[in-house]
Amino acid sequence: MSVNASQNLAADYSSKATAYQRCWAPVIRPMARPLLAALPLYSARQVLDLGCGTGELLQNLRAEAPRSHLHGVDRSEGMLRMARATSISSLSVMDAESLALGSETIDVAMVAFVLFHLRDPVSGLREIRRVLRPWGIVGIVVWGKCPDVPGVAIWNEELDQHGAAEDPREQSVMQHAEMDTTEKLSGLVRLSGLVPLRVWSELFEHRWTPEVLVEMQVGCGMPGRRLATLSEPARTACRQRAEARIRRLPSAELVFRPEALFAKAQRSG
Repeated sequence: MSVNASQNLAADYSSKATAYQRCWAPVIRPMARPLLAALPLYSARQVLDLGCGTGELLQNLRAEAPRSHLHGVDRSEGMLRMARATSISSLSVMDAESLALGSETIDVAMVAFVLFHLRDPVSGLREIRRVLRPWGIVGIVVWGKCPDVPGVAIWNEELDQHGAAEDPREQSVMQHAEMDTTEKLSGLVRLSGLVPLRVWSELFEHRWTPEVLVEMQVGCGMPGRRLATLSEPARTACRQRAEARIRRLPSAELVFRPEALFAKAQRSG
């Protein structure tokens, strides 16, 4: 992945931070929580939330690690501005592959739905290994095998019919296929020099309303990126048609049932 692709991704997240916080963070936050119980947070003194986004998980981390200093880092300044509004943690703009943190300083690191966005996931894990203290722990959450969010097929049909360009986000920043099974995720962890202690999967369910689903997809999802490639009249017409079709979907077709993969790994002494 090029440096420009990484910069473009950070800029995209910055510009859409408000929609992300309102519509997407509440969906994925519950899917990251199961990892918290597996991490030794209560006794941790220094905790890192790598790719903390708008800061939702920092509140959970504070509850589980009451005596720790929390470090929230993200490459997107816009996302961190949202996190600063409510966070009591130390927040910094950092590249996950070049952390401005001292070696062997972190007790526990959390990497939730971020690893697939890195230029080189193994390099990112090696950087986490560098900052972990001996016997320090990292928890990782990524997507497993999961269906598209409801309505994506409708959006693609309408976007294609209205002449929208393909999704401008580079595929190199969406490396889900490199880690979408427990075997693949374990392999990446081992390549980084970390020791997998437990790798597992869980299924989740999220029920959308048509209104919030459309707001999310236009505000921070693929449909919004493709809509932006259309002229204003075509963009308005396309959105109206897609939104009308989504509003007619039966409730059973508004359910999102993804698989999340979890890994708990350790830096050996």
